Amino acid sequence: MPQTVKFNSLSLLMVLLPVLFIAGCNITGKPAKENGHGNKPELILHTDYLDQILLENSGLVWFRNKLWAINDSGGEPVLFAIDMQTGKCIQAIYIDGAINRDWEELAQDENFIYIFDIGNNYGRKKELTIYKVFKDSIPFSGNARIAPEIIHYRYGDMEKNNGFLSRSPYDCEAAFALHDSLYIFTKDWVDQHTTLYICPASPGSYTLWPVKTYEADGLVTGADISPDSSFIMLIGYKDYVPFVWEFRDFNFTNYTMGSARRLDFPEYYDLQTEGIAIQTAKRIYISCEMSSLPASVYTLNLGIIFGEGHNSGIISVRPVY
Repeated sequence: MPQTVKFNSLSLLMVLLPVLFIAGCNITGKPAKENGHGNKPELILHTDYLDQILLENSGLVWFRNKLWAINDSGGEPVLFAIDMQTGKCIQAIYIDGAINRDWEELAQDENFIYIFDIGNNYGRKKELTIYKVFKDSIPFSGNARIAPEIIHYRYGDMEKNNGFLSRSPYDCEAAFALHDSLYIFTKDWVDQHTTLYICPASPGSYTLWPVKTYEADGLVTGADISPDSSFIMLIGYKDYVPFVWEFRDFNFTNYTMGSARRLDFPEYYDLQTEGIAIQTAKRIYISCEMSSLPASVYTLNLGIIFGEGHNSGIISVRPVY
């Protein structure tokens, strides 16, 4: 059994792709605002809305000074680039041979972008797929079709028919890449925990076993690691209120968190946060899909940085067996 760590919260025809995708992918946006408005953490609206091509956006990465996004289940198998200065979708990269069953997350390392087809709301999928795209195969401008490498995995601890009649603990929407591994965090509909699984980043078929379970106190929908690997962030929502977990000093040997803080944003009730991309410590993007609020992109101001001020909201993390 994995250990459980408790966090206590502080308070689209293919031949027409080059035309259709770009013509139908305009967004209206405002120039990015600088973070650092003060010590109080806050979400700052960056784009007023995303148009219909990205209403179901899920997953973000920051690459070549652009945000890259995907749509989730039912969408075309396409990676979209958004120029955040002009507010337009400027590239559509079609992933050859791929199927968008339920694309939920993007991650990257130095050489590759990973597209995670790992959504599994009812636990009915026994095998999940990750598409591995070589960054150098993506043109600097214009549309393209790219053949990916493919990674398959299954959960070794998944019970037969688990989740057939109810939401599943084996749904997943959050992951990041580091070195030769993919760190995958589940979206547990049963008890709102999140369980970490680690998958090799090389093409192949793998059986994954739980590494550690954390009490996320909500549904985890996105993850990223900072470019310097100094901190990790998970996003999600609980009772329709979006939250962010910020972790420092993550131990990649025993997978414990050295310090953590929870940021809740009740003023953005029903903001369905889906993707997170860390550009720098002071430039963090969060996307949301359409709900009662428009699909849009926000920047996150963390407020007081860890280690400054009166504990900065830091709480210790301890194992619970």
